[in-house]
Amino acid sequence: MTEHTDATTDDADDGSHPVDAPGRHGSRAALYAAAAGAFCYPEPERVAALTADDAIESLRTAAATVDCAAAGDALADALSDPALDDETLADGYDALFGLPGDEGEYPVVPYEANYTVRDDIGARQRRIATVSGLLEQFDLARADSFHERRDHVAVELELLQVLAARRALAAEEGDRERAEQLALAEATVLDRHLADFIPALAHELGGAVEREAGPDPAADVYVAAADLATALVERDRAAHPEPPEPETGGEPA
Repeated sequence: MTEHTDATTDDADDGSHPVDAPGRHGSRAALYAAAAGAFCYPEPERVAALTADDAIESLRTAAATVDCAAAGDALADALSDPALDDETLADGYDALFGLPGDEGEYPVVPYEANYTVRDDIGARQRRIATVSGLLEQFDLARADSFHERRDHVAVELELLQVLAARRALAAEEGDRERAEQLALAEATVLDRHLADFIPALAHELGGAVEREAGPDPAADVYVAAADLATALVERDRAAHPEPPEPETGGEPA
């Protein structure tokens, strides 16, 4: 999982919009963090953090702040289910993401390249490399305990979390140039990585929970997390400037 320390808010979404309150970008960061956390393997400490009363209340507040109240409430309700614990959530994770079926395929693949470049192995490797490049650009690295590919849904959502948090800080400090740079970085990640990936993942997940035998409380969490991520990505993509054109001769970042 990506390691980071800073948290931030929002500036101008493009050159013509006024600077937003830092709290709006901080709310976006909190929501991306919640969605990313839900897609990490449910270790007991992580589940305890996700299901804490103050975390759930903060989730509702943040979602209302960025006009994603319905999606935020759905995830908060799922995380508040008394039947949900780390073992139940782990059973659901294994049923959906962790164990291949009879034909050797996973019910839901949580990796971007499998959705955006499909079966082209070379293109898939280049796509993963572009995500790695983005992580390096912003001084991020997977934690030693996180063993998934760099294009895992949790990594890419956490990248958006970090960018939103840094925008919050830039807005708070009045650093318009930095905020605009971060807005363009977000636009690149949204447009070239998450805009197609997250809705497709949500669609696959919705179908898989109907077929697989995982516990319902866990399925509710994963579906709600995917729906919240989709709502955030669609909202943010519509509000952001056009991303810069990719350099010729390689896989777009």
